[in-house]
This record gives sequence, structure tokens and C-alpha cells, in this order.
Amino acid sequence: MTTRVMAWAERAPLWRVFWLYGVIPSNLLWAVALGMMSAGLHVNLVRSLLVFLLVFTAWIVRAVWLAAPNAADRRYGAISRALTVAWGINTVLLVFFLELQLLR
Repeated sequence: MTTRVMAWAERAPLWRVFWLYGVIPSNLLWAVALGMMSAGLHVNLVRSLLVFLLVFTAWIVRAVWLAAPNAADRRYGAISRALTVAWGINTVLLVFFLELQLLR
């Protein structure tokens, strides 16, 4: 059973959750974060965005997991779950290494 906050994901089409709520916003957030870092903006501002990225990634992994059974083909559900978990692991590692760079 899911919380009411995530109940929408159980009813939403997988493609919408995966692409419109996951892939596109994640890439835009990463572009902003990396742009902020390269522009040399305040470290705490960059850290705040990185923390937001971690929270957003956890949320989208859960949402895709719940929406996966809504795929027209069961294979797409399995693939979307695997890709989203891999994206989550990648995000955690990138945030860790970027934080190391911010510490210096």
C-alpha cells in the first residue's frame, strides 16, 4: 500500500512518469547544478541544489517503481525500473564526488 502522496503514480502511465517527471526534470536539474558550479556560485547554494537532486531522485525512483505495472508491455516496466535505479545510484555517486570537489 502506498501513501496518498504517491498514489497518483500507481494510476499514471509509465511513459509520463518516466520521461516527463523523471528524465527531463533530472537532466534540467543537473544542467543547472553543473552550470552553477562552473560559474563559481556560492557553495551552499550548490549544495542545496545537490541535496534537492538527491531527494528528487529518491522520489522519482519510487514513482517509476509504482508506475511500472502500467506499461503496455511488462518488459518496459522492468527496463524502466532498472534504468531508474541505475540513475539513482549514479546520482548518489555524482553528488558524493561533486561534494568532495566543493570541499576543497
